[in-house]
Amino acid sequence: MYKTKPQTVGSVIERLFTDLGLRERYKRSEIIGAWQDIVGEQIARVATAERIVGKRLFVHVTDSAWRHELHLRRNEIIHKINRYIGTKAIEDIKFH
Repeated sequence: MYKTKPQTVGSVIERLFTDLGLRERYKRSEIIGAWQDIVGEQIARVATAERIVGKRLFVHVTDSAWRHELHLRRNEIIHKINRYIGTKAIEDIKFH
């Protein structure tokens, strides 16, 4: 007979998320909701995180000057995103 320690519901759900590969998806979904916190108010006024496909984030930008500026800062933004959520969830950003 096995004797195991009782587990909290939270730890069971956490393990289930990891086992099913949902942890990474959940973390990526946080990016959309936390976009302004990640990039700041100024950028959030002109750029909206729309969706994530694989490890690519699609961002709508209001004008071409800002799109160019954000493209130049792409690596910095990717770093901020990944640092914010604590995993390397985003590898590329497509500004459109």
